[in-house]
Amino acid sequence: MRHEGQTRVVVGVGGAARGALLPFLEQAPQELVIANRTLQKAFDLARLGALQGRVRSHSYAALAGLTFDLVFNATSASLRGEFPPVSASVFAKCSLAYELAYGKGLTPFLRLAKNLGVSQLADGVGMLAEQAAEAFKWWRGVRPDTRAVMLALTVPLV
Repeated sequence: MRHEGQTRVVVGVGGAARGALLPFLEQAPQELVIANRTLQKAFDLARLGALQGRVRSHSYAALAGLTFDLVFNATSASLRGEFPPVSASVFAKCSLAYELAYGKGLTPFLRLAKNLGVSQLADGVGMLAEQAAEAFKWWRGVRPDTRAVMLALTVPLV
């Protein structure tokens, strides 16, 4: 499914953010913003994707007043029960808030998104299960069905 015209922000620049960069750009968003506390790291990751589409880098503070259709939290803040240091304004037109951490239920990030009216919330269970299935296929030649795994690992986001 393509999502031309959408704007997205990836918060954080670790390995998972790097792994999500090209799949995000393959969906042809209007713009993808990479935000991080260290602007140079955001710039370096944005530069990797610049040939595939419109990618900008920002500090967390520079996100104030900007809005996005999708907000993807790739920071480790939720592992500590913290909220990534971004303005609530990023959720103003957001239809999907994606928390990379899984099994935590409503993290501070997802709770804020929900309280601000974001209609779809998701955590990283799907990404975890699908990556494992691809690795299993690579090693064993057969791709397992991931539905049961996702159901077993899913914590309700209510």
